[in-house]
Formats: sequence, structure tokens, C-alpha cells
Amino acid sequence: MKSTVRAAKQAFWIDAGHAGTQEHYGEQLRRWRHAFAATGGEPGASGVTLDPLHFALAAWEVATGPVADSPYVRTHPRVLDATCHRAEDGRDPLAVVELAAPPPVPLPDGWSSWRHVGEQPYAAGPEGSPTVLSTLELRIPLSGDRLPTPTRPRAEGLPNLDDAQASLEAFVAELNAAVTPFLRELDGVEGVPETDGATMVQWLRTQIEADKATAEAAGAGPWRYLTTSGAAPGPVRQGTGGARRLEFGGRRTVTRVGFHDDDLLHPVEAIHIALHDPADVIARCGAELALLNEHTPALSAARDAGAGAPCPQCGEGAGSPCQTLRHLAYGYRLRLGWRPEWSPAR
Repeated sequence: MKSTVRAAKQAFWIDAGHAGTQEHYGEQLRRWRHAFAATGGEPGASGVTLDPLHFALAAWEVATGPVADSPYVRTHPRVLDATCHRAEDGRDPLAVVELAAPPPVPLPDGWSSWRHVGEQPYAAGPEGSPTVLSTLELRIPLSGDRLPTPTRPRAEGLPNLDDAQASLEAFVAELNAAVTPFLRELDGVEGVPETDGATMVQWLRTQIEADKATAEAAGAGPWRYLTTSGAAPGPVRQGTGGARRLEFGGRRTVTRVGFHDDDLLHPVEAIHIALHDPADVIARCGAELALLNEHTPALSAARDAGAGAPCPQCGEGAGSPCQTLRHLAYGYRLRLGWRPEWSPAR
């Protein structure tokens, strides 16, 4: 795989691309399930809150706070702390993000400031030496209307992993939009000039990797829609009689599929779900990530050419990012964080 320009260093990203990280987060959700208990007249089901704000705040705390022995939401090295809590009016979340910042004035001889090596977080120098530690505190009102509504728990008292993932994605998208511009001003990105194209590439990579991780957590087995009792299973099989059902990889079956108002799913909805099962999503995401890597300039080329680094496949004059990546990103335009200026040329 080619070395690519990583996150026009986003402030936050979900560590869904490494093996076992999402499973570990799921274990943490089980361990701290009491944080998701419905309280004070909130809507709930099976002991779990269905209030979007309460659920999202608990998911963030488990992914980032002191309870997380291995944070599921990773941060830029300058991010010293990031908390989300309910604002005083109780309607929307408020995020407080603390960044390590350069000293506002020249330092006298013998004084030092933050130390930073590679990908390690910014840290103070040795104790006993004169040190100036400047920070920048951002207080960011977030939109509660953008938070997804959690679904009924599949296990008594346990929050659903996919619901927690969706809540994290909503927070990460809003926080990156607010915090990343400050990081650009503070230090740039690993010696590569910050560009709108680099931001689009990282945003796109985040969407694809998150979809792939969610599909992997849902199970790689095929999902099948069956309409004939005893028929041989297949990706989608329709018949003239028998009960309709949707099988989730042999682990769970939904039988309320029909044409009545009180049915859980209509047949066309069940067919759509079966055609886009985890195995299909994992395969599609793998192909999209390969395409993204092929059309992203290598890190060394980006440093040499700056904002004008050409696409290694499309060549000079293709623009940065190229039309291939713009078309690929356009397929995700309904996601949080999309910018109209990333649209492909007409």
C-alpha cells in the first residue's frame, strides 16, 4: 500500500480500522452499561435510555473518558482533553476541548514549553525545569438535533454497539468541523500544507472505514430473505407461498415481513437489507479504500509539491483531489461533514 497523506490531521477519529478495537469498545459498553440506564422520565427500552443526548454522552464517555483503558476515539496530539456534557439549558450538548498551544510571547533563556515527538501527545518537559504551558480552550455548542435516536436494545440492559458507533460519528463530525481549523493554524499537518483536498480525502476515508468496521461488527455472514418454507437459502429467494423471513447470518431471524401496516418490514425493505448485508458492505468498502489509496498522492510527493500534488493515477492537470475521488466522495454526500465544494465537475 502506498504511503498516503493521513488525516489532514483531523482533531478526532474513530479507531475502527484496527483489528479488535470495535470489539473492545463493545466490551466497554457492557462494562459501563449503567451509564445508559434510562432516568427521570426519559424514553427507554429494556433498561436502556432511548434519549439521543443521554445515549450519545454516555457513548462518548466510554470511548474517551477515564473509564476507557484504550480510547476508541483517537485525537490529534495537541488535544489534551475533550469532554461533552449537557448544556445548562438541558437541550443540547456542549463540548469543551483543550489544545496545547505555543507560548504567546518569546521564552527567556532557560525556559521550555510543550514537548512533542512523532505521534505522541504533547507533554510537559521534565519536572524541576522552568516551563511555560499555554493552552487554548474551545467551548463548542453542538446540535442535539443531529444525534441519531438509539434503537431498542437487542440484549436486556445493554446498549447496541451500532447505535453507540452512530452517536460517536455524529459527535466526531461536528467536533472536527469546529476544532480542525484551529489545528491548521497552530501547526499544519506533518509538514504538508493543509488543503481542502486533503480534508476531503480524510473525511472520505473516515466514512468508508467506519462503514467497514460497523459491517464487521454486525458479522460477516450472509443475510438472506426467504419466502418459501424449507427452500434452499440464498442471498435473495422469492417464492409463491410460505412464510416470509429475513435471516441475519443464522444468528437471528425476523419473521414479521409482509404488506400490512403493523408488519415490522415490507418485503422490498427486507430484500434491500439482504442485498446490502455485512459481507457485501465489507467487500465494497475494501474496493473503495483501494481506489482511494491509488488516487491519493504519496506523502513524499505531497511534501514536495505542496497543495498541487498530482493524482498518481490521473496525472498532472487532473486537479487535487482528482475527479475520481470527487465522484467517490459524492456518493457519501448525505453524511455529516460533506461540503458542496467537493462535488465533481459537471
